[in-house]
Amino acid sequence: MKINIILNYLIVSMLLLIVSSCQINGLTNDYGKLTPIEKSKIITLKTFENLSKDTIYKINAIQLKEELLKYDAAMVYAFTNGCSSEFCRPLKVYEKYAQKHHYKLFLVMNGFANLDRTLSQNFTSPLFAIDGDYYKKSFRSVYTQYFHNELRDKPFKDKEWLGNLFFFEKGKYIKTLNDLPKEEN
Repeated sequence: MKINIILNYLIVSMLLLIVSSCQINGLTNDYGKLTPIEKSKIITLKTFENLSKDTIYKINAIQLKEELLKYDAAMVYAFTNGCSSEFCRPLKVYEKYAQKHHYKLFLVMNGFANLDRTLSQNFTSPLFAIDGDYYKKSFRSVYTQYFHNELRDKPFKDKEWLGNLFFFEKGKYIKTLNDLPKEEN
């Protein structure tokens, strides 16, 4: 009997140790898991003037939509750092596509988990991140949905997901795709 109690105690203790050492990424924006150096790169966007590639600008859809009005054609890629889906490509691919098709490109992260995987890529565009505080939501899936919907002029709670690539003409929302359009060779 005592052996069973001791074994149960050891099993429960080991499970608690394993669970407490697990780290879950992506539930929130994961800002708290960043190093002080990574945190120092993140600021709230004040203006689109003189953006630096070495800074990450927290942004909401209203700010972005105002900026989109300045361009004949624009593409917003809202992405998850470290995404391994078939629809996630290196940022340079989006830059090349945007340049070839005369789109102004906006790269918008939906959180900070795996930030190193994004920062280690070779790209030249400034980085933005959805400002979850603006939407008063801490869960990444919720504030991302709100951001996407606001870009498309949809109600915040609309759950229709069409993709992460948003296309605009003179600030007017045109379409959302889950991948870059196929190019004719």
